[in-house]
Amino acid sequence: MIQFDNTPTVYWLCGYLLSGIVLLAAFYKKMPVSAFVGASMLLLLIMRMPVIVFNRELNIDESQMLSHALTLHQDPIYWQSADGTTIGPLDNYLLVIPKLLGFQIDYTSGRIMGLICTAAALLFLFLTLRNFFGEKTARITLLAPLFLLSFTQEVDFVHNSSEQLPVLLLTCCLWILSKLISSERNLLGNNYFLGLLAGMVPFAKLQAVPQALAMVVCALWICFNVYKSTKNLKPVLMLFAGGLSFPLLVLAWTVSYGVFDDLIDFYLLGNVIYAGGNSAPSIPVQFFKIFKLSADFQAFTYVLLLGVLAGIWYFPKIKSAFSKKTNFIIPVAVCLIMLSSIYAVTKSGNDFTHYLNFCIVPWTLLAGFGINTLSGKSIAIPVLLLLWFFVCDIISYKKHHSLNSFASVGATTLAQSPVVIELKKYTKDKDFMVVWGWQCSYYVEAQLAEGTAENHSERSIFKHEMQEKYKSRYLSDIQRTTPAVFLDAVGKNSLWVQDKKTQGFESFPELANYINQNYTYHGIFDDTRLYVRNDRL
Repeated sequence: MIQFDNTPTVYWLCGYLLSGIVLLAAFYKKMPVSAFVGASMLLLLIMRMPVIVFNRELNIDESQMLSHALTLHQDPIYWQSADGTTIGPLDNYLLVIPKLLGFQIDYTSGRIMGLICTAAALLFLFLTLRNFFGEKTARITLLAPLFLLSFTQEVDFVHNSSEQLPVLLLTCCLWILSKLISSERNLLGNNYFLGLLAGMVPFAKLQAVPQALAMVVCALWICFNVYKSTKNLKPVLMLFAGGLSFPLLVLAWTVSYGVFDDLIDFYLLGNVIYAGGNSAPSIPVQFFKIFKLSADFQAFTYVLLLGVLAGIWYFPKIKSAFSKKTNFIIPVAVCLIMLSSIYAVTKSGNDFTHYLNFCIVPWTLLAGFGINTLSGKSIAIPVLLLLWFFVCDIISYKKHHSLNSFASVGATTLAQSPVVIELKKYTKDKDFMVVWGWQCSYYVEAQLAEGTAENHSERSIFKHEMQEKYKSRYLSDIQRTTPAVFLDAVGKNSLWVQDKKTQGFESFPELANYINQNYTYHGIFDDTRLYVRNDRL
């Protein structure tokens, strides 16, 4: 495995050299589109390689999803063996693929899958931009999100996040919508696949549903107002048929495996409680609160504002560029998607910067209107963003002698915490383990499946309307899987739950009784208590 120190100067210079080539390719008409796209994807891969090989947790969501993937490979019934709470089943099943191909499920494999989603989303964004504005504008406009996602080292944009797959699904929907707007060919097929992808979105992340609905609404408008579906309802029926296909498949699957009630209780109702967040008036305040947390996203936004302002300035020119047939559906669609992305970012009320991934595509589309009118002058937009990253790297190098935030020397293989080193003495492959508290990295380090559907227990600890249901399932899961080891991580290593007296597993008397009867206390390792099942001692 290759590795990077904190100053891979030659590698970084090669990245900037390639970005210059990509920049020139965007404006050089004779460069084949395949060569431009290929160079763009190579740039993304090269600049993301340091974080890919850094095999350590960057965000708690990574360990949460990876431990679910480890579990699903062993017991593939979602909501029985694994429950991602706000993260949908498709996100977690995606991370099982490397294991099926013979690779280890770890932070590197997770980030590779996330990068594939990001690269594919950029490709579909390019195809959408080309359908809306033409190839020249598409090349130039793509550069801003490409440079952001290639050169940013902010953790929330480079770790394997639960937004990457839904963003890919949404961008695929957007591409099909652009085909509906620009062409009448294969109308029925396009409607079906747009509905199918939109119907998959809720099972990747519920938070992304508003954007999917915005695109479905636009597709309905096109059917009724462009293709006159008032006389022929087949396009509309195909859209709804596609939209219902995947949810009905999931419904049949959950009923056949007896987890339909879990889908309702823990995915739908449980997330309603979680997303009780913001009211409409507080959405702008919440958005700007999150927006201020990311300097790179701010730079991306301010640079694209030049394109947005150009679009406003040249509005009459833009107006004449659209035919009567589309009747401004492109700008209406872009605005709806942009507003729904802001709603998605803010609805939960949590200040998580990685939610801004939902805004990258809408921001880019909005800037495309102005870039389409600026012609050669539009080179300033990607150049300014590239300069932002270049200057930031220079400042970092001068101040800290550092270019790379993810030094992977000695960190390309999984680490093992003290408690994981100890528990490995008492566990075998295919064993289950359980962690009370919130420290999912133990599952990844131990490469063991989780013995409870939820791999963190904060919903069984904190007071809320469904606490008793979560506690009941937690105990029944342990009794079903009989994990080889039980860890109480409440303390310094646990997110949100750190009060041992009030939040340790003894706060759940039925669980404490089961553990005390069937497990033996084996000691405390780096503030984590280890209990081993009696027959393993």
